[in-house]
Amino acid sequence: MRLLITLCSLLLIGGTSFAETNASPARFRNGKIVIAQSYCRMCIDARESCILRCNGSGLCIQRCNDDLEDCIEQNCRYRR
Repeated sequence: MRLLITLCSLLLIGGTSFAETNASPARFRNGKIVIAQSYCRMCIDARESCILRCNGSGLCIQRCNDDLEDCIEQNCRYRR
């Protein structure tokens, strides 16, 4: 059983070593680790914080959804 777990672990570690280097959100800049976030994810985070500020108001939530669509359209190359 330990041998099987060891082999699976080695395969997993070996497979991740061949992963694309740009796939990781962590970057090194000036000797510091910087966690990069995509523009699409920032749009979704902005919508979530907008909805939290709305306190259940329907028009406010609709405005948040409209802002999300605009943000995604501008930053994520998404077209309706």
